[in-house]
Amino acid sequence: MVLKRTASLILGGLALVAGLAPAAWAQVPGVTDTEIKIGMFSPLSGPLAAYGTDPLNAAKSYFEMINDEGGINGRKIVYQVEDDKCTPAEANTIVRKYINDGVFLLLGGSCSGSTVSIQELVNQEKIPHFMLNASGDAGVYPPTEYQFGSAPGTQRATLAAVMQYAIDGLGAKTVGVLGPDDAMGTSALEMIYAMAKKHDIQVVANEIIPNNATDVTVPVLNVQSANPDVIILTTYAPPTTLVMKKVVEFGLLDTPIISAIQGVSNTVDFVKSLDGDTSGLGNFYYAHPLVAESMDDPELKPWKDLMVKYFPERPEPGIIGAYGFPHAMAIVDAIKRAGPDLTRESFMAAINETQVETKVMAAPTVFTPDRRDSNRGQIIVKFDGTTVERVGGPYIWDELIDPSTFDK
Repeated sequence: MVLKRTASLILGGLALVAGLAPAAWAQVPGVTDTEIKIGMFSPLSGPLAAYGTDPLNAAKSYFEMINDEGGINGRKIVYQVEDDKCTPAEANTIVRKYINDGVFLLLGGSCSGSTVSIQELVNQEKIPHFMLNASGDAGVYPPTEYQFGSAPGTQRATLAAVMQYAIDGLGAKTVGVLGPDDAMGTSALEMIYAMAKKHDIQVVANEIIPNNATDVTVPVLNVQSANPDVIILTTYAPPTTLVMKKVVEFGLLDTPIISAIQGVSNTVDFVKSLDGDTSGLGNFYYAHPLVAESMDDPELKPWKDLMVKYFPERPEPGIIGAYGFPHAMAIVDAIKRAGPDLTRESFMAAINETQVETKVMAAPTVFTPDRRDSNRGQIIVKFDGTTVERVGGPYIWDELIDPSTFDK
């Protein structure tokens, strides 16, 4: 009788201890009493690797700094890294792997198509996903619960700024557009037409240039024949280079050209891609979401130094690298506010009340339950091949045009 009662007490005590296990960490994917596991991905190979390497290093360097400072509530951030090659198939495979591995959240994606392709999966699995530096409009408009973006700004933010400067700064009455017909290009074009309609501006040409284009002669000639006041590029860096070479070849030197942010990943590399010929850059501008125009400017130099500290093999990270900081900062901020009993539910409650002045971006990083588009501001800079000069902004897209314009 005594033995049975003692056994019963022991079993009851074990059940009580199990019931009081701190935050039931065994049931929280990616969280232990010492670690928080994050799954990261970006293009690390192929023609778009420039859009992934430095932003990924920025995020990792921020996490490493936090770890060196003691972590968050006694936990260090550990991360896995995969190469999604900017393809939907790779992105989906990687995310499924991370889900099976039991990561707490996801931080990754430098290309809109691959990033948006995982939206259904992350919402189904209820795993928070933060875009690394993709624009990803279709992933945040309309908003869903578990997908967050975009750190450098959506195409709505970018092209609203581009159009506003074309109108106010360059006096444009007509514009011609060169860009891809993928998710990013479609979102960019949507804002171009919305701003054109609001300001009675005519889009006189819209020519498609795929991301893998090797010859842009015909689309550039078609835009030239339309004789727009301003040419707008929504292309990635490789086709942007092809266009700018044709600008020189065809003598389009007097027509102002404004590129979206993805067109110039690094000014040094951009000039190199032009074989050092800057003669076509006399009237060249691009949208820019950061507080400064160069990683060596005083505002951004501390962040460059942080990247180089942890990744000395990249002593001159490109300006696009800074885009990797904001969502790493927002993630850390929300984990801190979620408290020591970290769960996805407590994290989501915290992230939904996010407003972080990153000191990296021109506008704050903001998340609310009904907004997932993070950075909403851009500036416009002029680049002549040597000097980068701020000429307009910051422009906040939803202050320039009514967001309901895009509600269908």
